[in-house]
Amino acid sequence: MRDATVPHGAASTPSASYGRRMLRRRLPLLAGSILALTLLGPFGTFREMGFMLRLGYWGGLIATGWSMFELVVLVARRVLPNLERTWPLMLAAAFLTVGVLQTLVVALLENLLRGEDFLTPAGLAELFGYVLTITTLVSALPVWLELREHGIVGHAPPVPPAAPVSGDVAGDPAAPRPVPFLDRIPARLGRDLLALEMEDHYVRVHTALGSDLILMRMRDAVAELAGIDGRQVHRSYWVAASAVAAVERKPDGKLSLRLINGMLVPVSRTHAPSVRAAGWVEKAVS
Repeated sequence: MRDATVPHGAASTPSASYGRRMLRRRLPLLAGSILALTLLGPFGTFREMGFMLRLGYWGGLIATGWSMFELVVLVARRVLPNLERTWPLMLAAAFLTVGVLQTLVVALLENLLRGEDFLTPAGLAELFGYVLTITTLVSALPVWLELREHGIVGHAPPVPPAAPVSGDVAGDPAAPRPVPFLDRIPARLGRDLLALEMEDHYVRVHTALGSDLILMRMRDAVAELAGIDGRQVHRSYWVAASAVAAVERKPDGKLSLRLINGMLVPVSRTHAPSVRAAGWVEKAVS
């Protein structure tokens, strides 16, 4: 668990943020899918099952499939580098893995509830097609919305810097370095970057105008910020030097950074020496 303090004193944890997102977006979509499948009763379930049994059948399958999908995506994010380029591979692997596992679940459930024997090569192949169809219909919209909101689809890649022309001084250390990460920030938040905060599978971007989530790993985001004066102060936080308003010291000696937007960021003991070396501690330690 990470020690996170956000403006106005509201505590934030990865599980709490994940829960808010699930209640706001995923749960309504899942509930709508379950209700639609229960009312329509595809694949003979309307004819052979009562309403409550259909509700339990489809509700259980959708909940099981969704849990599998979340777990597979979590593992894939840990394994696959550079998510912006590898997300099609990640989604394909997730769909296929969940499809295979869910096919086995459905085969066992069909045998238990309706006496159908799908535990044969032909039966499993037939079920696999049904499972992939339902999985695609149920997950296509939420997956697309998630990718779109966090800049994985519908996002123009950063434009590489133009090659120096005649008269330019190549390799001039005083020339500004490109900062690819800034192109990922939604336009409504501007470019006045204050901090990054790791949150579940995402990085939360804090600017002077607000915050939003971007689907990528913290270490990849930090690597793209090499041209900005700032540093990682905790495994879950990166802070811009210009965002530090003051430094506070806890009774146990640990440091926290008070940012200009009121956010309080913990400094881990691992990163404390680099914070001191940068001279940030001189900003009114209290």
